Order: sequence, then C-alpha cells, then structure tokens
Amino acid sequence: MHETQYTITVDTEEEWDWSSGYPTESRSVSNIQALPQFQEACDKYDAKVTYFVNHTVLADHNAAGVIKKLASHPNVEIGFHIHPWNTPPLADSNEVSVRESYLHNLPQAVAITKLNTVLEIFAEHGLSPTSFRGGRYSTCDWIQDHLYAHGCIADASILPFTTWPDDGAPDFRSRDLTPRRREIAPGKPGLWEIPLTLAFTKQPWAFWQKFYEWGARPPLRHLRCVGIAERLLLQRVWLNLEHPMGESMPKLLSVLRPMQLPCINFTMHSSSLVAGLNSYTKSEVDLGRLYQRLETVLSLLSTWSEFTPATVTAVAEKLEMQYHANSRN
Repeated sequence: MHETQYTITVDTEEEWDWSSGYPTESRSVSNIQALPQFQEACDKYDAKVTYFVNHTVLADHNAAGVIKKLASHPNVEIGFHIHPWNTPPLADSNEVSVRESYLHNLPQAVAITKLNTVLEIFAEHGLSPTSFRGGRYSTCDWIQDHLYAHGCIADASILPFTTWPDDGAPDFRSRDLTPRRREIAPGKPGLWEIPLTLAFTKQPWAFWQKFYEWGARPPLRHLRCVGIAERLLLQRVWLNLEHPMGESMPKLLSVLRPMQLPCINFTMHSSSLVAGLNSYTKSEVDLGRLYQRLETVLSLLSTWSEFTPATVTAVAEKLEMQYHANSRN
C-alpha cells in the first residue's frame, strides 16, 4: 500500500504586531509557553511536529527551556528558523525594509553571518537542526548550500502556486506539491525541498493558479471572477491551522488522498496559540477554532491507514531512501 507521510510544522518565534513592519528589537516570546499544550493535542493522535525555532526564542532562557524539553519528546523535531530583521548582526536602524525582510535579498556575507548566529545558539543548547524554514518563506541555493554544510537535509520553505507583491518576494507560482531533491555534494545524501501544501480542489492546478492570478487583476478583479468560481467550482485551500484558507482542509485532503503524494505539510505560527498575539487568533473563540481544525484533520487522517505522521527530516530521509532504491532499478 502506498504511504503518504504528513507533517505538522510550527514557525516558532516571537510575537509582534505584524502590521508594524519588521522591527529589530521584537523580543517577546510569551507564546512559547503554549507549545506543550499544543503538543499534547497532537500526541492524542501520535502526530509528529517540527517546530522551526528562531534565534529570539533560543536567546530567552525560559523559552529555550521549553524548546529543550520538547526536543526530548519522541514526536518532536526542532528545526531551524530565521527572522533576518532581528537576528544579529542587526541593522543600524530600528526597522528593516520589506525587501531586506527576505534573507535571500541580503548581501550573501551578511546573510551567512546571521545563519551562523542561529547555528551557534542552537549549538549552545545542544541542538543540531537538520531541517529549515526561512522566515517569510525565503530560501535560495546558497542558503541551502550553507545549511547543508552544517547538517540540514530538508528545506520546508516552499509555498506552491504563490508569490507576494512585496519587493523581492519569493515566487513559487511554478511549484506544485512535489518534493524536489538537490544534489549539493556528489556521493552524499541530497537536500530535499519539502513544500507546504497549498492547492486547489479541482485539477489542473497549473490552470487554476493562472486563473487566480488573472482574476486578481483588472478588469477581471472587478468582475469578481474568483469569488464566483469559489462559490460554484472550486476552492484554493492551504493546510494551515490558523489561516482562513485552512477552513476547507478536509475537502482538499479528500482530493489529495487518491493522488498518492509522498507527503503533505500542515503549518501555523506559534503566536497563534495565545489569543490576542496575532491577527489570526484575536480571541479565545479564534483559538478554539484552531484547536478544532487540528482535531478535525487529525481525526480524519487517523481513519486513513495510508497516511502516517512524520517529522520533516523523517520525510526527507524516506525520500532519499526511495530515490536511491529507484536509481538501482
């Protein structure tokens, strides 16, 4: 029987007002105390969670203690996350530009120094990350090359069928849900790009991606073509526990089930686990909705024997094993 591994990933980071730009001094990490409760909810279904942790979290004594305790849990992986705007060395100003909020837009030497800052604080806590997600989904070949040299074999930064209007934003419009392998060092394991799971409830996905892109532009935007299509034909759904696009996750999961994908990837932010800390979880009602979504999808997947839980690194390791098995055939 074909097996599809599913991952739950959490961008584990400080909380701040997302509408206020990218401050260099955002340091509050109170949300980290809510992670054990979230993990308990996942443990109910033996689901595995990859927490992508950034420098600000590990620089806080209490928050780092929570992370180190989670790291000893058999269902947990601690991965590498980075917010370049508040990772030393810091910019001279109190806030960085939108373009520089993407790590891949920084001068390579500056970016690598920031990556090393995070690697060093991981090492101080006895942690060795093998998976990565860039802040704001930022990644590129030379970022991957540097992290691979320090033990990372998985990059979960790819958001398929998506780009942003921001200056210098990543462009993943041509990417789908297929993991990709990069052979960085000949004769050694590859680095796997494990995409997030955002797709449409009807095929062909490439056509509908273009349709949504065209529908966002005048004059089609004024004709509300996307809204009409979503009422009558299909939905664009993201396996995101906090985002409005995650409301129809069971519908997308039913579409994905017969496709026999190697993996699917759920996501959210740690700050969504406390009411009032971000724009997704404004109230206790929103927080309850997040946990209900988690319960709904995990209970559904528990009834589908072909779906099995895995960390991001475990997904990459299995893909690598299958790659070599197929190469020998």
